[in-house]
Amino acid sequence: MAARLGLNEQQKLALDKELKAAQTERKASMEKMRALREEMKRDAFVERQAKEERLKEILTEEQYAKLQEVKKDGQRARVQGQRNRGEIRGRTNRNEARFSPRNNRRNIGKRMMMQKRNAEMKERTKEKNEPKKDGGN
Repeated sequence: MAARLGLNEQQKLALDKELKAAQTERKASMEKMRALREEMKRDAFVERQAKEERLKEILTEEQYAKLQEVKKDGQRARVQGQRNRGEIRGRTNRNEARFSPRNNRRNIGKRMMMQKRNAEMKERTKEKNEPKKDGGN
């Protein structure tokens, strides 16, 4: 990098010192964030435990067990929904198969290009329709 920039020795030393300081700063910031993240996880765990204890105080054992089963069913449904979202393989309806994740990945470049072209066309028509401001009659 020093050769590309054409730095002299004094500049090399100053740049090296600055980059090392930035790296040290970055590491300290990352450690601070990691500690905050761990603290937040602990706080969330403690809060969940307190909530569960409050629910146990309110509900009977049977009701609490039923609540736990309902929660598990809800989690299963969410996971199952995430697995099946958009997967329409093996369907005979052409319109449904068109929206499969595989085709979406394949066509994303085309869609992006069409969006860009549409924006350009709108800009051109806007320019054509605007009156010229050249000061003439």
